[in-house]
Amino acid sequence: MNIRQATKQDSKQIAPLMYQAIHEIAYTLTASTDTSEVLERLAMWVEKPNNRLSHENIWVADFEGEVAGMIISYRGDKAEELDRPIREWLTAHGSEEEVDIETEGYVQYIDSLAVAEAFGGRGIGTKLIEHVCLVAKERGVPVVTLNVDQENPAAHRLYTRLGFHKEKEINISGARFDYMIKEINSTPFSV
Repeated sequence: MNIRQATKQDSKQIAPLMYQAIHEIAYTLTASTDTSEVLERLAMWVEKPNNRLSHENIWVADFEGEVAGMIISYRGDKAEELDRPIREWLTAHGSEEEVDIETEGYVQYIDSLAVAEAFGGRGIGTKLIEHVCLVAKERGVPVVTLNVDQENPAAHRLYTRLGFHKEKEINISGARFDYMIKEINSTPFSV
C-alpha cells in the first residue's frame, strides 16, 4: 500500500468514501439526498480542479490499484476560495443551501477522512493523517486542524491519540463538531 495524490480517474472510487465520511454535509454540497445523484455529483467535484473536493486536495491509500482510503486536506486560508465554485454551482442549480465555513487561517485543514470497510483495522486512517501532517510540515504550515462530529467518539479517540486537542466547538450542516488542532513542528512524522 502506498499513499499518493488522487487523480481524476479515482473519482468513482473516492465518491463513496467521501459520502461515508461527510454524511449530511454531502447533501448540502450536492443539493441532493438521492444516493446515486449524491455520488455522481461528489465524483464530479473530485474531477474538477480548484474546489475543496478536487483531486488536487485528496490523497489516497492505494492498495494494488484500489483506493483503500482517502483524505481531503487544504490550507484554511484557501477555504473560502475553494468553496466559491461549489456555492456558485449550488446557486445556479436553484439550491439555497449554505456551505458552512469549517476552517480559516494559515493551517492545513483535514476536511474528510475515510477508509473502505474492507481495509479497516490496518492503520490506513492513521497513515493518511500522518501523511497530511508531513505535507503541512514540508510546506511550512505550523498547525493541522480538523472537525470531528461530537457523535463520533471513535474518531475523537483516534485524533486525540494522534496528538490533536479540542480548541472550540462549531456547527456544520446542523450538527455539532469539535474543532481540533495539532501543532506539527513539535512531533516528527514518518510515512
